[in-house]
Amino acid sequence: MGGYPKKRVMSQIHPSLHHLAAREWTEPHLHGSNLVYPLFVTRLTEDKLIPQFGPNKQWGAGPDGKSYLTLVEYLLTLQSKGLRSVMLFGVVTDKDEHGSSAEKLDTPVIVACGAIRSALPEMMVMCDVCLCEYTDHGHCGVLRTIDGEDAINNIESCSRLAQVAVAYANAGAHWVCPSDMMDGRIAAIRTALNKNGFDHVGILAYTSKKASVMYAPFRAAVDSTFTGDRKRYQQPVGSVVHARRALTRDLSEGADAVLVKPSLFYGDIVKSVSENAQVPVACYVVSGEYVMLLDYAKRTNDLPSILHESHVGLLRAGASILITYFTPELLDLIPQWA
Repeated sequence: MGGYPKKRVMSQIHPSLHHLAAREWTEPHLHGSNLVYPLFVTRLTEDKLIPQFGPNKQWGAGPDGKSYLTLVEYLLTLQSKGLRSVMLFGVVTDKDEHGSSAEKLDTPVIVACGAIRSALPEMMVMCDVCLCEYTDHGHCGVLRTIDGEDAINNIESCSRLAQVAVAYANAGAHWVCPSDMMDGRIAAIRTALNKNGFDHVGILAYTSKKASVMYAPFRAAVDSTFTGDRKRYQQPVGSVVHARRALTRDLSEGADAVLVKPSLFYGDIVKSVSENAQVPVACYVVSGEYVMLLDYAKRTNDLPSILHESHVGLLRAGASILITYFTPELLDLIPQWA
């Protein structure tokens, strides 16, 4: 019979790696729209470097207490490099048991939101919705006493979170981001937003938030008064079940996007969430992860490679949104990786 001789076809990988362009066919590409830059805003008149978390700052409101001049100037520079989204966290000193200062008109998140919206109208402003920055006990909700111990009052906490979310939407927030981990808070916030004419405002639900050791620099950044643990409402670090249940809960209540936090140790959860969410999936490279990566970069003198591997790895796992303190560095590196 005619035809070609039957030979064993050897499977080769090297040809697909030989040229840079071919190598990039198989990798996700990071771009500015993936990034959300987390920012800490205060009532201080000047910016303040956060100890052991630099170069991150507590951004001051400026001499007039409302313009956030240096922050706006910095964001204008980052916007020119491709930044499109920021997330605001408030830092206050007037804390009480109900987190009453969270939605005051002079609270830093509300004032900074207005300043950014005015100076950078194309910037998407996202606001963290939680009570931990505003309560004197540092927990993420209102407390009650059960069997002689402090515990979360879930119903009252959801009511307070909905009030805060509406206040931020009224200030101009495009997205509100409940990080508290209360049951039912997405439904409470969605209902309150819609009732007040903010049905266009998105909700990014913290869906897999672990009771992690990786938050210490963040707590310093917001001048937290927290002691103890949050294991009664944040998920165990080894649990996949709670993340799955929370995903079903948050989607059924109207979440427009979901988040995994921390993220670098949780690629399995990122993958699972991305395969079942049918909404965008965000990863938060949290403060402890930031410090770890920065320390290793100093030891190896290779920050670009470390940032590429860590952040592209999250995209590979299924994320499309990266909330990261490395946003300024990544914006400088992205053109080199294109």
